[in-house]
Amino acid sequence: MNICIIGAGNIGTYLAAYISMKDENKVWLHTSKPESFKEKMVLVEEEKNITHEVKIHCITSSYEEAVGNADYVLITYPSFMMEKTINTILPFLKKGTVVGAIPGFGGKEYLIDPLLEKGCIFFGTQRVPSIIRLEKYGESVILKQRNPFMKIRVIPGEYSEKVAECMTNFIDIPCIPLSSYLAITLSPSNPTMHPSRLYELFHDYVEGEKVYDRNPLFYEEWGTMASTELLKLDEELELIFNGFNVNNDFDPKDIEKIKIRYNIETPEELSKKINTAPGFIGIDSPMVEVENGYIPDKNSRYFIEDIQFGLCILKAFAELLNIETPEINKIATWGQNFLGKEYLVNGKLNGKDVSELTIPQNRGIKNKEELINYYKGL
Repeated sequence: MNICIIGAGNIGTYLAAYISMKDENKVWLHTSKPESFKEKMVLVEEEKNITHEVKIHCITSSYEEAVGNADYVLITYPSFMMEKTINTILPFLKKGTVVGAIPGFGGKEYLIDPLLEKGCIFFGTQRVPSIIRLEKYGESVILKQRNPFMKIRVIPGEYSEKVAECMTNFIDIPCIPLSSYLAITLSPSNPTMHPSRLYELFHDYVEGEKVYDRNPLFYEEWGTMASTELLKLDEELELIFNGFNVNNDFDPKDIEKIKIRYNIETPEELSKKINTAPGFIGIDSPMVEVENGYIPDKNSRYFIEDIQFGLCILKAFAELLNIETPEINKIATWGQNFLGKEYLVNGKLNGKDVSELTIPQNRGIKNKEELINYYKGL
C-alpha cells in the first residue's frame, strides 16, 4: 500500500519509519528539509530495547510527489497548519484516498468538506498513537511508550471498520472506531492537559521582568496546581458533553475522563502518576535560553495549539450550549493575554481576534440545536 506522511516531527518520523518496516508498504515522507535525512533512519523501540535501521521509500518536499499515488495520507501537523495543508494537497489527491489527522482535535472537522466532496475519506484520532521523541532530525527517532490502543472516528462512518483495520496493521496498535467525532474534539488530552501545566509554570510571568534560573521538566516536575487545574477543566469538559447529550445522541463511553484514565481521585495522586509515567521522562518545558536564564517560548505549539485551537473551541461549545465554564475562562483568558491576543472579553468570545479561531460560530453554527445536529452528522 502507498502511504504518505506529512510532517517530519516526532509523530511523522516515527510513523514513516515504523510503517516502512513492513514489506507491503511504500512510504512517502513530506518534509521541508529532505536534505537533512540520511539514507536510512534509526528507529529505537525503547520498551523492547530494539533498534531498527529503516529505509523510507521517498523523502520529498513536493506535495504532488508525496500524495499523488497515496492510498493513505497521514497529516501530523499542528492544527494551525491544517487548513493550508488540506488546500495544498487537495488538487493532487485521488478519489478514495484516506486522509487522517493525527491527532484529530483542534477543529479539524470544520476543514474536511473539500476532501469529502472530492470523494476522499477522512479520519481523526483521539490521541497520538505513542509517545515519541526525535533523537536527531532526519536520522533517529525513539518510540518511548506504545499506547495500548488508539481511538479513531472515520467520515463517512461506513468506512470505519476498513480504516481501523488498515491503521491497526500499519502501526501494530489496535485502532478502535468511534461513533461520533465529538469524542475526538472533547478528548481530555493536550487541549486541557498542556494549558494546566503552562498555567502552573507561568501564571506569574511578566515579560521583561522575570527570567527563570532553569528549565524545569514538564512532566516529571508536574505539580499539584497543574493537576488541580486539569481536574477542574475535566469537570467542565464533562458538563459540555452533557450539554451535547441532552437527548442521548452520543455514547458517554466514548468520552474519556482523567480520573478513570489515570485511576486516581486526588490532584496529588494525579501528579504522582504523571511524574512517573515512563513515556514522560526527560521532556523539558517550552522555554528558550536567554542571557540570564530562561523565558517561556511563546512560539511553542504548546501555547498556540492548545489555547487557540484547544480551550477556545471548548469555550465556543460552552457558549452555544449555555454552559458556565469559569475554569476554561480563567485559563483561556490568561493564555490569550500571554500570547497578546483578545478572544474572550468579560468571559465571552467577542474579542477582536475571534475571527481567527476555528470555532463553530465562525462556520455558520448559530445555536445549540445546530451544534448538536452538526456533530450528530459526523
